[in-house]
Amino acid sequence: MYLPLFVKTDHLPCLIIGGGKVAAHKVETLLAAGCTLTLIAPEIEDSVREAAGRGLLRWLARVYRHGDCTGFQLVIAATACDETNRAVSSEAQQKGIPVNVVDVPELCTVIFGASWNEGPVTISVSTGGVAPFMAAAVRDRVAEAACGAGAWVEAAGRFRASVRRAVVDPGEKERLYRRFVARTQEQSAVAVPQGKDLADWLAFLNSGDKP
Repeated sequence: MYLPLFVKTDHLPCLIIGGGKVAAHKVETLLAAGCTLTLIAPEIEDSVREAAGRGLLRWLARVYRHGDCTGFQLVIAATACDETNRAVSSEAQQKGIPVNVVDVPELCTVIFGASWNEGPVTISVSTGGVAPFMAAAVRDRVAEAACGAGAWVEAAGRFRASVRRAVVDPGEKERLYRRFVARTQEQSAVAVPQGKDLADWLAFLNSGDKP
C-alpha cells in the first residue's frame, strides 16, 4: 500500500547514487522540482555533467560509501549494481530517510508517479510498482480530460481571495464556492474571468442563471 502525498520540494536536500541515463532522468525531475541535489557516481551522463558545471548540482566523482545518506531527506539509488542499490536502500531506511530504488519496488519506501502539470494543478498516477509503463498511459488519459483546469484553478484562487475579503459567514462562503465550481463546469478555458472584486465575480456567477 502507498499513501499518495505531495511533498514540498523547494530546497529539499536530495541524493542520487548513480550517473547513467536513469539517474540523469531523475536529475531532471528533481531539479525541475526545486530540490538541492547531490549526485555520487564515478562517471556521469553529459547532461548531468553540464548541470554540475552550471552549479545546478554537486557531483562527487566516486562510488557510494556507507554513510553517504546522512543529512539528506530523499535518496535515490539508480546504479547498475544490485548490491549497491540494496546497500543504499538499507542505509536510508535505517536512518528513516525516504528512498527510491529505480525499478525495484521492494527496496523502495517512496515511488515516483507519472505526473502532469498545468499551472497550479498537478496530477500524478502510480501503479504501485506493478506496471510503471501503464502509469504514463493513465496519466495521459486523465490529463486530456483535465486540460484547461490550470487556468480555472488560478481563477478560483482570485475568486476565493475576493470572497474572503468580502464575506464573513462560513456558510455563505461555501455556497459561493459551490456556485463557482458548478459555473466553471459549463465554461471553456478561454472564458476564464479576470475579476478582482466580488461584484465582478457575482456577475460571472449570475450570468449562468437561466431566465
